[in-house]
Formats: sequence, structure tokens, C-alpha cells
Amino acid sequence: LVMFRKYGMGNYRDMLLAVSQNPAMIFWLDNNENHRDAVNENWGRELLELFSMGVSNYTEVDVREASRAFTGWTIQPKLPRQPFGRLPWRLEYLEENHDDGEKAFLGSTGDLNGEDIIDIIVKKRATARFIAMRLYLYFVSDEPDDEEIERLTDVFQETDGDIRSILRSLFNSDHFKSAAVRFHKVKSPAE
Repeated sequence: LVMFRKYGMGNYRDMLLAVSQNPAMIFWLDNNENHRDAVNENWGRELLELFSMGVSNYTEVDVREASRAFTGWTIQPKLPRQPFGRLPWRLEYLEENHDDGEKAFLGSTGDLNGEDIIDIIVKKRATARFIAMRLYLYFVSDEPDDEEIERLTDVFQETDGDIRSILRSLFNSDHFKSAAVRFHKVKSPAE
């Protein structure tokens, strides 16, 4: 939660990188089980499907290549809990566990690492559209307006993924204030 408060109104690339390096995410999506000689595709798939591009904007080869690029990103070993209590997990990069072979991902080729994958992802229009759609669905209506989604997608790309700028554009738009979408989203105080 602290991480999302820190990066949530900033650049989407920075937030995606922070999520990728978060030890809890590394653990829960098995990137600590992702090794040069035994690639685990769980994090690569979720990165593309849930956090950036959405379904059908990438191939299975892209999932595998992204997963290869994130090899070596793991969790630093912790001391046993007792007698010291809980100790925080930390990101650890093991260069000897990283697959440094050539990778082909979404039209780019080279010795790509996790940061390169994120850089490629955030430049894709599919990512801009995915984020614009999610923001629209959360703040405006469950029935997307294609013209408004495309406008927000353009804002994402023009600002290099600056979430504050996208939200400012959304909330100040005539569409957001129009009767056509008024009362489409009624939220509880907790939301």
C-alpha cells in the first residue's frame, strides 16, 4: 500500500518497476522460482496480462522472453524468525542466475533484462489503452466510451505515462461532467 501511495500519482513506468522489484510480488508470483535454467513464466504472464497490456496484446513467446529477462530477480535470504522476529524481505539480483542470452520481445531484440522489458511495455499503445480503460472503468462508468478511452490513451502516450496528468485530463473533461455518465459510478465511502 505504501508503494502505491508513493508511485500512484507519478510515472507508470516507475510504479511498474517498483511492483516488479517488490519482494512480496516476487514471492507471490514465483519470480524467486524463475531461474536461468528453469524459467518460471508466472510473473511474466501476470505482468503482461494484469499489470500492463491485457489479454491478446502479446504472444506466448513474449511471455517466455519476458520471464527470461526477469531471471535473477529474487529475494534475499532471511534469518529464521526466532529469536529476532520478522525481518523484511529485500530484492536481490543474482547475476549468475540471469539469462543473458538474446531475447525477442514485442518486436525488440537483444540481451534484455527486466527493466528493458518494462521500458518496452510502457511504450506500447496497448499498455496506454489498458491503463486508460482501467481508469475510465473505475472512475467513470462500467460502459466504456471508445472516443474517451482513445483520448486518454493519447494523454498517456504524450505524457510518458504520467498518471497525474491522465487523471487531471479525465476529471477536467466535459465527458466526465456530462449527463451521459453522471451517476454511473456510485461508490461507498470506503471506495
